[in-house]
Amino acid sequence: MNRRLFSTFLLFSSLASTALASESTAPSPLSEFAHHRATQYLERVPNLAYNPTAILVRFDDDASAAHKVNVRALVGDGSFRRIDDANGIERVTTSLRPEVAIARIAPLVRYAERDWVVRPDSTPNDPNFGLCWGLNNTGQTVNGDPGVAGADINAPQAWDTTTGDANFTVAIIDTGVQYTHPDLAVNIWTNPGEIASNGVDDDGNGYVDDVRGWDFYNVDNDPMDIGGHGTHTAGTVGAVGNNGIGVAGVNWRCKLLPMRFLGPQGGFTSDAILAINYCRVKGVKVSNNSWGGGGFSQAMYDAINAAKSVGHVFCAAAGNAGTNNDASPFYPASYNLDNLISVASTTNNDTRSSFSNYGATSVDLGAPGSTILSTYLNNGYAYMSGTSMATPHVAGVASLVYAQNPSWTYGQVRSRLFTTARPIAGLSGLCVTGAVLDAAAAVGTGGGNTAPTVTISSPANNTTVTAGTLVTFSGSANDAQQGILSASLVWSSNLMGQIGTGATFSRSDMTVGTHTITAAVTDAGGLGGSAAVTLIVQSAGSPPAAPGTPTITEPGGGQARLVWADNSNNEANFEIQRQQRIGGTWTNTTNLGPVGANVTTYTDTPGSGRFRYRVRATNAFGASAWTAWRSVNI
Repeated sequence: MNRRLFSTFLLFSSLASTALASESTAPSPLSEFAHHRATQYLERVPNLAYNPTAILVRFDDDASAAHKVNVRALVGDGSFRRIDDANGIERVTTSLRPEVAIARIAPLVRYAERDWVVRPDSTPNDPNFGLCWGLNNTGQTVNGDPGVAGADINAPQAWDTTTGDANFTVAIIDTGVQYTHPDLAVNIWTNPGEIASNGVDDDGNGYVDDVRGWDFYNVDNDPMDIGGHGTHTAGTVGAVGNNGIGVAGVNWRCKLLPMRFLGPQGGFTSDAILAINYCRVKGVKVSNNSWGGGGFSQAMYDAINAAKSVGHVFCAAAGNAGTNNDASPFYPASYNLDNLISVASTTNNDTRSSFSNYGATSVDLGAPGSTILSTYLNNGYAYMSGTSMATPHVAGVASLVYAQNPSWTYGQVRSRLFTTARPIAGLSGLCVTGAVLDAAAAVGTGGGNTAPTVTISSPANNTTVTAGTLVTFSGSANDAQQGILSASLVWSSNLMGQIGTGATFSRSDMTVGTHTITAAVTDAGGLGGSAAVTLIVQSAGSPPAAPGTPTITEPGGGQARLVWADNSNNEANFEIQRQQRIGGTWTNTTNLGPVGANVTTYTDTPGSGRFRYRVRATNAFGASAWTAWRSVNI
């Protein structure tokens, strides 16, 4: 056995006698105390790169409660907080240096990583600008730079079509929001499932009296803004329009959900994940995320990806270093996810803001971000610059499009913004679209992407074949919007999963049963099309029954010995598969055997490491189902 794993096993053995096998996903007092201590430390150390008291951990899906308790105890006192129920991600308190804690438990979990610090993504205020040129540019001069009429998002033209939907919610994940601001108060979200000030978690989402959102930084139900950044972005998204005061947001009539996780010196990735998870649970479909920094976080990636389940569009600031995100990623904007929009900043003369990050493949489009007027603290207004100011323009338009088309998918909304964006020379080659946001086109009847259509020409529907017959599959896909379709057909079967890629291919190994054969394609705009037929595969005999799930022992010498029960009387042989655990992922699938009929043991010599095995029976008429996986450390 590997020495490192063996010593870990011995420590597990000593812990197992005292560790509880049960666990709770509710926050423990110890874990909240550790969080408070970490935020205080963050305020004292402005350049802190990551949480010194906790790490982010995701266990394997089949990990037992006892295993989780033991792993947590390896790095601290066992305190933890489940921060993403969809993926089982935890913030685990550690008494070790985070890098030491990660190294200690990495072989025992799917992944462990630092809880990075991220910060608001803006440059200092510029008090010399007094017009909302980003919404309606009439050629006004900004900071001495003559404007170009029309270098905006065409908001007035969009408002001729729609000014929003009072029932559509946009999350402001930031420093909080001054929810009492006279230009915001009417549009602040109220939790329909919560009764105010009764001390009860009425909607069962884990947060007590979260009437207007949540403060993950201070761990309370008051997401009031003390920094101004979140209030400024909220105003651009949804300041009340046509009310005779202040400014108008892109979306006059939406609901703004304050989600505070940033403090004076930034905030932790884990708290951002909690905010994203809150949005997913509440079914919020758009969020504004004008912040970034730190390294790649698989946990953050997983949380944003999981939000697809409610159609969530995650709008992210591309960053203000003036650098190429293709070469030097800036997270979260650089996560390669199809429900994320990465936003660059443009000026009042349709050029890229000098501070704005860019990227031909990693930044999606531009929006006004230089010297933007919006709501601010103390019922006031301020001028700020940054991709932080560009991003809420995009979140506002995404919410208009989504509210206008409530049955659309996140891919359709995202595609609509891309395909209707206004090309400008200042972004040519610097982002995916080479264009700036156009609200009027996005909510109008023109532009937009159309879903591709798919046709299956062979096999015909309800075709019956005998097992072993060579079946030729052929089909085609077309898209009404020329130049968007860029993917091959992907063929799949309900009995076999993916079975091929391309317009034409042949298979002779279709399993016995009734197959639903689907040919699907996704175009470059994120929309999909598919077609399906039924194929019946029959045989003169029947496949064998599945064997019993194997037991595995370690006889020594780098060997694993499998024993299983033979549950069939007509198998020709048994097949065995092996996978190895590397870097938190099961990989290196190897087919072993086959071994003959009635044989119920097999000895493998894979060497040292963590492996898992499964078995199935086969004959001329097909194969049984695979047994469950069983793993062993060697």
